[in-house]
Amino acid sequence: MTIGIWVLGDQLNAAQAALTSGEPAGSRVLLVESASVLGRRAYHRQKLVLVWSAMRHFALELEQAGWQVDHVIAAGFGAAVRAWIEAQGIRELRIMEPADRGFRIAIEQLRL
Repeated sequence: MTIGIWVLGDQLNAAQAALTSGEPAGSRVLLVESASVLGRRAYHRQKLVLVWSAMRHFALELEQAGWQVDHVIAAGFGAAVRAWIEAQGIRELRIMEPADRGFRIAIEQLRL
């Protein structure tokens, strides 16, 4: 079984719940950069660039620790996550609960 672990931009910590629930062997990690967050929230563009840069650095750290990491740049989260699940044969998706209420609701509505 391939376990997918979706890590959000404000959860970039190797000790976060979804990552610690899996193992590098048999799991894949997904990081998605999506400009769609600009439509939901008033992010300062420089802050968003900083978050995306941190995601790229975190992806490298995970790869160095033995994780298989897929870093995707997409217009929206839903299509990117669905395509990744299908392409990688993900049978179980794990995600740490988002701190942001709006993002939590958006994820629940994805209907993965």
